[in-house]
Amino acid sequence: MRVGIIGGGFGLKVQAPIIKIHPMMKITAVSTMKRHQLPEELLSGENPPAHYQNWTDMLEKEELELLFVSSIPIYHFEMVKYALQRGINVVCEKPFTRNSKESKELLQLSKQNNSKVIIDFEWRYFPIRQKIKELIVNNSIGKLIHLEYHISSPQYQHLISNKRGWMGEKRKFGGMLGALGAHMIDCLRWLTADEIENVNGLVYTHVPKGAGEYRDADDAFFIHGKMKYNTTFSLQLLSGINHGFGSNLKIFGSKGTISLNNDKTLLFGKANEQLEVINVEQRIGPVHLTDEANAYYPAFYPFLERVYDYIVYNRIDKDLPTIFDGHENQVVIDKIFEV
Repeated sequence: MRVGIIGGGFGLKVQAPIIKIHPMMKITAVSTMKRHQLPEELLSGENPPAHYQNWTDMLEKEELELLFVSSIPIYHFEMVKYALQRGINVVCEKPFTRNSKESKELLQLSKQNNSKVIIDFEWRYFPIRQKIKELIVNNSIGKLIHLEYHISSPQYQHLISNKRGWMGEKRKFGGMLGALGAHMIDCLRWLTADEIENVNGLVYTHVPKGAGEYRDADDAFFIHGKMKYNTTFSLQLLSGINHGFGSNLKIFGSKGTISLNNDKTLLFGKANEQLEVINVEQRIGPVHLTDEANAYYPAFYPFLERVYDYIVYNRIDKDLPTIFDGHENQVVIDKIFEV
C-alpha cells in the first residue's frame, strides 16, 4: 500500500517509523510545511520517500492509496477534503476538524467519493484498554452507572518557561480540549457504546502568560454530563499545576467497578468484593524505535493492521474509529466551547 504523510512532527517521529514496520505498507511520499530533515531510518533502504514542502503537489503527483494527515488542526479540513476529492483514503489526527460543520461536510464527501476516513484514536487498541472493553462487553460490571476520567499533569513550570506556539492559540485550534480532550471524549463514547445526550463544560487557561507569549487556548477543562442510556460522566484535565497525579479512569457499574491508573494498573472488582489487579500482557516494540515511538507502538501498530484490513478488504473492526466517530466527537467539542 502506497502511503503518504503530511506533517513533520508526530507524523515523522511516531507514525512513520511504525508504519515502516508494517509489511504491506510503504511510505512513498512525505510533506512537511517546514523543510524538516527526514530521519535516517526513513531514508534507509531502497526507494526512500519523496519529500515535498507543498502538500498539494504531493497529492497531485503521487499515486497514494492512504494519506496520514498529521498537520496542525486548522489544516485538517482542507487536506482531508483535497484527498477525498482525489479518491485517497485518509487517517486523520485529532481533533478531526475545527467544528462540526466541517466534519459533516467531510462525512458526506467520503460517502459520495466512496473513500474511507479513519480517525487516529489509536489508544482504543492499547491492550489494557481492550481488556476494559472486554470486561464491559461481557457484562462483568453490569449496567454502566458512571464513568470518571481525570488527568492532572504538572506542567506549570514548563508553561511559564517555554513557548507553546500554535498550541497556545485559540484561533489555531490549540489547547488541551482538542489535544487530549478529543481522546477522552472518544474513550467515553467507545467504552459506553453510547452517545452523549447532555453535556456541560468549562475550558480555562490557568497560565495565560509564559516565555513572552500570551495564550488564550485552554490548558484545563472540566466536563460532565449524561449519555443517552443514562450513564453519567465526568472528564477533567489540569496541566497548569505543580504536582500531578497522572491519569485515572474509573467505571462504575451495577455489578462491579473498573479502575485504570496511568494506563498501567488495571483493577477490577465485583459487587461486595475487593478490587484486584488484572495483569494484561503488553506489546513491546522493536528495539530500534525511539522511546517516544515505542510508547505508541502497543496501540498504533494494531490500529494500523485494522486500517489495512478496512481499506484492502472492506473489513471493519468493531473498534476502528471512523469518520463518523470523528464527526460525533466534534459535535461534543462544539457544545463544550459554546457553553
